Amino acid sequence: MLAIFEAYHYGQTMRFHTARQAWHDAFDSPTQQSDYAAALKAQAVFGRSAKRYTDEIRDEDGKITARMPAQTLYAVETRAGKGSSDRIMDACEKGLVQNVVAKLRQTDPLAYSWGMAAYAPPAARFKERAVLLHYLMTEFDQWGEPHNRTQVSKLAFFCINACALRDVNGRPIDLRQARTILGCNKSTWDRRWKSLWQRFQRRLDPLPAKALGPVSDVVERYKEKLHASG
Repeated sequence: MLAIFEAYHYGQTMRFHTARQAWHDAFDSPTQQSDYAAALKAQAVFGRSAKRYTDEIRDEDGKITARMPAQTLYAVETRAGKGSSDRIMDACEKGLVQNVVAKLRQTDPLAYSWGMAAYAPPAARFKERAVLLHYLMTEFDQWGEPHNRTQVSKLAFFCINACALRDVNGRPIDLRQARTILGCNKSTWDRRWKSLWQRFQRRLDPLPAKALGPVSDVVERYKEKLHASG
């Protein structure tokens, strides 16, 4: 398949820059894909958009116990029309990354879920976030902690969202938000919740490298092929 990319990409600029960007673009809708060739020729009209989504936390009976804003994606996109070569390249590049992600789903479901939750567009994230939440709550159940389980699920869900944002854009985690969710002050946080938060973080910290490793390998090979053909 890389040979096909070389043929279509001759004389064009690299589309893959990072593994995170490649993962996101691979699961973005066709109408939202940037037309890189048009952008380079200054033929594109750029616009900044933001879509806000709300995540819900439910208890074991299915009752909604909390709502919180999901990650907000900001994207600079073009609406320039694509030629047939650009459409073919979009499909080929997406397929290349999607194939790697599909294999990861089989070999490491947690890493796959992290990648979809952190890097894919919002519509693809809910099921995978639920997998991550189930993972953290299963870990919690083994620790024998005396905390209220509904409160813990709120904290775990916030931890997933906050760690994903930190992974994607380097944003520091504001623990004041965690304290607000739990309805506690800093002294109570330090005494009762801080160690639990740190345990959750330690469970999530290895997942970005596991998720991005296979995609990064593809991106680097892709760059090498195109550089050699140029």
